[in-house]
Amino acid sequence: MSSAGTPRSFDPPRRRPVPDSFDALDGTGQVVRIEVESPSLIVVVKDNCQGCGDFVSNQGVIPISLLVVTESQSASKAYDALYAPDFIGQIDARFAPVYLLAAGSPLEVVAEGTVFSADQVLAEIAPLLSL
Repeated sequence: MSSAGTPRSFDPPRRRPVPDSFDALDGTGQVVRIEVESPSLIVVVKDNCQGCGDFVSNQGVIPISLLVVTESQSASKAYDALYAPDFIGQIDARFAPVYLLAAGSPLEVVAEGTVFSADQVLAEIAPLLSL
């Protein structure tokens, strides 16, 4: 916790490549091709996750391209997230709930951390949004 009592993640970014596109299943079970632009916030959600629920409910505060993905079919339905286990493996997102800020050309992870809420994630990535 920060001194103000707001949860904050302290994960240092592990710079690694992010594919510029991937296939996923949408909420109807259809395969969709997703293009990843710079910058994009990728949020990996999991089942029964308080921070995930808060993030999804308040995701409108995120001012850049946002991709909410999961490797759980039940979380996909609960959070209206894209079911994309292969993509999650490609970006090496080890533990959900996690966010990754992808930016640059070629795309790479420039920031990452644990998801507690949408406001917390925005506060952590805001200094990097002028990339």
